[in-house]
Amino acid sequence: MIKVSNAEKLAEQAVAALKWEANFSPKPGLVTKSSNGSHKDMNIDLFIKSADSLYDTFLRIANVSKSIPISVVLREKVGAIGRDGEKAMLTATHGVNTHKGAIWALGIIVAVISNQSTTDMSIIFQKCGELASIADRYVQLHSKTTYGIQVKKVYKINGAREEVANGFPHVKTSLRLINGQMVTDQLAWLRVLCLLYATVDDTNVIHRSSLSVLRVFQNEAKQAFEAPVIQESLAFKQVTKMAEDYQISPGGCADLFAATYFLNNLVIEED
Repeated sequence: MIKVSNAEKLAEQAVAALKWEANFSPKPGLVTKSSNGSHKDMNIDLFIKSADSLYDTFLRIANVSKSIPISVVLREKVGAIGRDGEKAMLTATHGVNTHKGAIWALGIIVAVISNQSTTDMSIIFQKCGELASIADRYVQLHSKTTYGIQVKKVYKINGAREEVANGFPHVKTSLRLINGQMVTDQLAWLRVLCLLYATVDDTNVIHRSSLSVLRVFQNEAKQAFEAPVIQESLAFKQVTKMAEDYQISPGGCADLFAATYFLNNLVIEED
């Protein structure tokens, strides 16, 4: 029997998390197996292709992180591999940005787990913050100004990079809520999704609408989160309607949703 390395396990689990997130339903505004959400250029098949295209990216990140301490050297190597991953993703999707944020979030998580060889969440979150806080001098040379960056400058809010640099505060809260529950507990995971919708200042939502729309959307999601039966609540129906009316796509929440799933189901051989 061929033994699968931890690097391979991590890459497989990262891809599986992205596929699980894509298939999860209902997910207002986002692509699912039964809806394209607020997107005209995306569907479930494209997300599955995108996820599969990233296996080599996560494998390379895991392998390079095994022997280099958390440092600027590792940060820049992970950054370079991540940018290669973005190119592979865009090739697979014919130019559609399906998983750029997920490459960043899951890439840092994979790097840290491989580096530390641990499933201890407190260590993982601490080291993710340390690694993500290190400046990558090559970022400005290769990166274009994104809508997320523009929104952060205008509204002075945190985005995807700050979430990771701060040690994934929203993922921490989501993990406590799910508390190791099985993947098949759809209602528990829907509550996690509503919590993310309610608390994450998702720059994708602001870009497609406004900060005031985001705040109303968050308030409705909070009420849905607190409802005894989420899907039957008026608040959840309003969240769904707002996503349709404003063509809201909470892509940042989707990335954190996938990260929560990944960590909740993490399996590696610890040192």
